[in-house]
Amino acid sequence: MNDYTWGSVYWMYSLMGLFATGAIFFLVRAIRSGAVANDEAPKYRMLEDDLPAAAAGAKGGTHDQQA
Repeated sequence: MNDYTWGSVYWMYSLMGLFATGAIFFLVRAIRSGAVANDEAPKYRMLEDDLPAAAAGAKGGTHDQQA
């Protein structure tokens, strides 16, 4: 009788180990490079960039209305 259970168990555990090792590797690499240090910064930069345009629009309408 052939038992394929052990082969599939070893295969699945090695695949899960490979995925977990890869995830940990890329997480550590991202932390060391500083990619996750200040992940909210782009949102605040975008909001700060929009402030002058919003202030100009509130003063006198849009650019299409001004000639």
